[in-house]
Amino acid sequence: MTFTTEKEELLLAINGTEETLQIILARREEDEEAFSLLEAKKLVVPGRSVNFMLPSVRDSLNLFGYEARDITRIAITAGPGSFTGLRLTFAAAAGISAGSGCPVAALDYLPILAKGGALVSGMPVWAVTHSRRMQVYLQGFEAITDNGHLTAITPPLPVPVQEAVKVILSYKQKQAALLGSGLIKNKAFFDEFLAEHSQYSAMPERFNIPTEQDVIEAAAHAEYSDTMPMPMYLRGSDAEENLEAITKKSGISLEMAKERLKNITPR
Repeated sequence: MTFTTEKEELLLAINGTEETLQIILARREEDEEAFSLLEAKKLVVPGRSVNFMLPSVRDSLNLFGYEARDITRIAITAGPGSFTGLRLTFAAAAGISAGSGCPVAALDYLPILAKGGALVSGMPVWAVTHSRRMQVYLQGFEAITDNGHLTAITPPLPVPVQEAVKVILSYKQKQAALLGSGLIKNKAFFDEFLAEHSQYSAMPERFNIPTEQDVIEAAAHAEYSDTMPMPMYLRGSDAEENLEAITKKSGISLEMAKERLKNITPR
């Protein structure tokens, strides 16, 4: 039995950008209404989201009497973030969309992540998320306006941690807050930076994952399309950068591997 009506919209939002997989189900009955949260899951499954993503979506739908065909729109975080996580998220969205006929929207991850910290701190915010060892994704934002608008002051940047702090310092802000998984994965480095520059402070770790409501709000204002969007890849995957070593173990030439990959790896 399904609870959906002809007017009802059912939103599925998936964030597979980082180690914590977020799956959000929300609904509304009129276009003018805000989406109401039905269920939200946070699963800490680094490198294993393929085992949990679709079963978790299915279980959420079943709990409220829905089927995949009842989904009217899908919103997915586009990155920057985990190469594997993004590919799995986009593949799942493409499969569900093909079956239900619903449109898909891609959401920029760092603005969603930054919003919670910006609201609470009232300061400019730097979102710093993990990329790989001693490298982060970085994006800066002005202090949030009274009407809740968040303006970026940089594009999302894939940079070493040393370059990240140079970018932050170049804006000569009197005060700013930092948040994100990059602070945790590079704790010693950023602890030293914050100790030396008292105008900057780190938000509590709970701000390292976007709230369900911020994801839903971004999804409500996103542009949807019947054509699948592309992930935001700001650097190559570890496999691509270690391709020569991998091909030696596999017994094929580097040139042959590149030839096989060129038509399936988006640029």
